[in-house]
Formats: sequence, structure tokens, C-alpha cells
Amino acid sequence: MQTTVKAVEFYVREMPMRMPFKFGNVTIDSQTALHVAMDVELADGRSARGWAADMLAPSWFDKDPDKPTAQKARELVAGAQVAAEAYCAAGADTAFGLWRAGYAAGKAWGTERGVNLLLASNGGALMERALLDALGLALGQSYFELLQGDVLGTDFAAIHPELAGVAPGDVLPAAPLQALHIRHTVGLVDPLSTADIAPAERLDDGLPQSLEEYVADQGVRYLKIKIGGDPQADYERLAAIAALIDGLDCRITLDGNEQYRDAGDLLVLLERLEAHCAALYGQMIYIEQPLDRAISLDPALVKDIRALADRRPMLIDEADEELDTFRRALDLGYTGVSSKSCKGLTKALANFALCQHLDAGRYFVSAEDLTTVPVVSLHQDLVHVAALGVDHLERNGHHYIRGLDHLSAHERGRCLAEHGDLYRAAGNSGFMDIREGRIAIGSLQVPGMGIGGIVDAGAMRPLASWLEEN
Repeated sequence: MQTTVKAVEFYVREMPMRMPFKFGNVTIDSQTALHVAMDVELADGRSARGWAADMLAPSWFDKDPDKPTAQKARELVAGAQVAAEAYCAAGADTAFGLWRAGYAAGKAWGTERGVNLLLASNGGALMERALLDALGLALGQSYFELLQGDVLGTDFAAIHPELAGVAPGDVLPAAPLQALHIRHTVGLVDPLSTADIAPAERLDDGLPQSLEEYVADQGVRYLKIKIGGDPQADYERLAAIAALIDGLDCRITLDGNEQYRDAGDLLVLLERLEAHCAALYGQMIYIEQPLDRAISLDPALVKDIRALADRRPMLIDEADEELDTFRRALDLGYTGVSSKSCKGLTKALANFALCQHLDAGRYFVSAEDLTTVPVVSLHQDLVHVAALGVDHLERNGHHYIRGLDHLSAHERGRCLAEHGDLYRAAGNSGFMDIREGRIAIGSLQVPGMGIGGIVDAGAMRPLASWLEEN
């Protein structure tokens, strides 16, 4: 399907957080989402406007403590502008062809300016989702239908040569999932028990605040627990969590966010957990990006990585910079890689196909979150994970940002009216409806990427206006 990108516009939506989020060496207390509006035209004259959005989370993409956060944020914006120019300049092409043009432009721009490829490729990932949303709307097809019908012209072999002749429909399930388990993020400063919350810090805003409340009120049984790189402090916090969930059938992942500089320290932590928190240790299903990306793919550490992987599956996230990174990581002993919208859907699909091709029982793609929130980034990520058939995914946007409060009244109303399975009304706003630790997402199977045009551009700031102040 030949498609031409006619124009791209940028908007910014700022939103307060109900509580701070600490991961790795970063603590954030406000969020800004960059939104992309893309106008496309098909060869037969049909046209549509698609949307995409990502949080400007510069300290996840680039953890250099010496680089100002404002500079990293501007680099994210600049990378998106570079990708937009590439999409517009490419002329008529398949979705896959346009994606390749955007990715190449971002890589070249990042290399020239010394910007790491994880950050430099985010702009192309944004454009990719806006294109897929627009293409689905123009054709009247959902994201899953676009993939199953190979409308996008996807060539997995251009990413992983061993996948020559493999189409998306060959590796995807017969139908998208209709419900997903929430894997609740436990940040490094999140309160564990309600008793830990000082009266002056109690939110009382209609949502759970402590881990204890999420477990009791929403029935969450999948947890993603942040660890900070100090084996003693991490053990003490994990032991406290183990006591809180004692007797519950949970599934747990650990996320180091690159904070361990020594694989031996992590091994000490795992050995101590096995000895003294056996139930929690037995519930751990994988460990996500514990090592600094600078060393996590170092062949000299292969023995250490495999020693860790012998205990629990190891997964790369921030280290997943290049298209072939996961393939190289497999040779070192890693078995998993994250799917994150901010890293690109085509890349995630190719990695998923590689897992199916090699050994679906051993190699896996997980679903992780970069604080996706309604409408755009959340819905797009959910329909992508549903298409892959991954039945549990990290969600933290609903934890740190209060429901639909940041949206306009028009957007809130349409979310509640059109997606009553995913949201429940609460006063003048609404919340994600988590029941027994699960969310229903069947209503997102609409043309495009689950958004259906529910975006109020007038409720956001044009990017140029935001840049003047930032």
C-alpha cells in the first residue's frame, strides 16, 4: 500500500503527577507528552490524520548525569523533527519503506551529534505509530488487521536475515487479546504499606496509593519491582514486599534500570533472596536490564551474564539500541527483550518473530511501559501488545498520573462513552478500570491504533510555544 505523508504537526501536553516516580538515579514529579499529528494520502486519494504520543522522558533514554535534562528533552524533540522531515521527503512508499527512511535519518542525525541511538530513534518510532494510525483510519482497518493482511509491506529479513519469507501473519496469534493482566510498577520511593504514608502525604484522591492497597483493591498479582543497584538496600525492600504479598500467587519481575555496575553484586542479591525470601524468589519470572548499557553487552562479561541467566531469565531494555541488538544479546545469554512503543513497533515485531523462529518456549518479548497515559500513547501500546498476544504488561501511568484528569472534557467523555470496558467514570473524570488485576481492551479494536480520532488538538500547546519557554 503506497502512502504519502503530506504534513506533520507537533503538540505538547503537560500533566501533573499524583506522586513522584523514582527509577534508577532519577526522580520525576511532572510529565510532558509530545504529540504528533500526521496527515497522509493513499494512492487512490483516500486520506486521514493519525496521531502518536510519547512522554518526554529524557533521563530514561540518556542517563548521562552531566548532561542537563533540558538538553536531553530538546534532543528528543529534535530527533522527532528529523524523522518527520524524512517521512515527508520520502514520497509515496509502503509503511515499512517510510519507517526505514525515518529510522535511517534518526540514526544519521544521532551519530553526527553524538546522541545515543536509543534517544535518536524515538522520533522515528513516533512517526511510525502516527503513520499506522492514519493508514488504519484511511483503510478502515485495525492495527491487528493491518499486520495480518501484510498491508504494511514488512520485511523482517531486513532486520534479522534468518526471517526471510516470514510475514507478520505467520507469527501472530489468530486474534488479538481482549484482556490483559496489569503488571504494577513498584517505584523505588513508592509506599509499600498504607501505614508507611504520613498523614500529610495521603492523597485520598479515589485511587490506591500504597502497594498494599493496589493488591487489595485492584487485585494486582503481577508486579514489576524497581531495584537500585545496592544489594543490601534492594534486599531489604524486596524482603518487605515479600512479607506484604506472603501467601499470594504473584508473578514478579525485577528492573534494575542499569543501576548494577557489577554482575557479582546482583548475583549476591539473588543468592540472598533464594536463601531468605524463597517464595518471592520462586515468583520471579525475569530480570530486566540490571546492568549499565555500557557493559551489558560486553562479550568479556559473558560468563557473568550466563551465571545470572542460569538463575533467572535476563532481558535487555535500555541496551536495546540497534535493530540487531537483541540478536547479539542472545549469544551472551540473554533470552528476553522489551517491547516498548518508544523504541518502535516494527522493531518489536521483528524481535517477536525472531523468538518464534528460534524457540518460542525459551526466547521472549516482554511488554514494558514508559508511562503511557490516555488517550494516544496508552491505547497504541495496548493494541500492539494485544496483537502480540503477550498477556501481561507493565503499566504505571495510572499509578503516577490521575486517570483522565489531564484530558479535555471532550476527550474524557469520548473515552468513557466508547471504551467503557477500559475506563470507569469517577465524578467529572474517569480511571482505568482494573478488576482482579486485569483490564478489558476489546473496544480498542477499531480502525487505526485504538484511538478512533479521540484527540483534542485545541486542548494542547503547539510545540513552538512550549519550546519558547523550555
